[in-house]
Amino acid sequence: MSINKAKLIQVCFCMLLAFSQAHSMPVTIIEGGIPVIDPQQLIDEGIRLGNKELLRQAWKHYENMISLSGANPFTTLEMGRIYYNLSLLGESTEEDFDTAEFFARQAVSDSPSDSDAHHALGLILAGRGAYLDAFEELSLAWHLNPVNQLLIYDLAAIHISLHQPEKTIEMLEGKNHQSGWPYVLLAMAWAQESQKGRAIINLMKARRLGHSGYWVEQMIDRLSVESGLPLDEILK
Repeated sequence: MSINKAKLIQVCFCMLLAFSQAHSMPVTIIEGGIPVIDPQQLIDEGIRLGNKELLRQAWKHYENMISLSGANPFTTLEMGRIYYNLSLLGESTEEDFDTAEFFARQAVSDSPSDSDAHHALGLILAGRGAYLDAFEELSLAWHLNPVNQLLIYDLAAIHISLHQPEKTIEMLEGKNHQSGWPYVLLAMAWAQESQKGRAIINLMKARRLGHSGYWVEQMIDRLSVESGLPLDEILK
């Protein structure tokens, strides 16, 4: 390897390592010393931080992957996750929807009994605002894979979008969740029910499980204004 090429790889590695540390990203080194960031981690951190740039990087990765090897339920689901969260942030475009929906419907057509394909289409329709159609697709995905907890959480989120918080509460309340996200959903549902105390309790549970980021901060800011309490200090 030439000195210039070796230096270039070293510089790229240092830049990616700094980026990964700033955003809690794991870096993988493949043969030849080339650093690669896990695209699924880009999605997870993009969702947690409400960061459109991270989500866009992941979108490009999966778009390239599909152009090389074709769509499949897994890659389509990842694009569905990205599109849905870009939509929640108000950062999705008509072109994004067209691309994501095309591949999702192709995956459903190719694999009609695959839960991931219907899950992807459900998320894309939800990001579009077609919540009833999204609920049908997510319900079918859950029927095909009833042990997938993420589907339960996505269905619970759809109920919030449909202003049916009591159904979200029925699905999630009283269970010992291992991650913080369902408690954030419960906080949103209880807030819709004007039960601020219960919403705050669930945010406390989410934080105890290490769940932080954009959506938690949004809920804390909203409830702080509505209750007149410095919740960011109280919930530390």
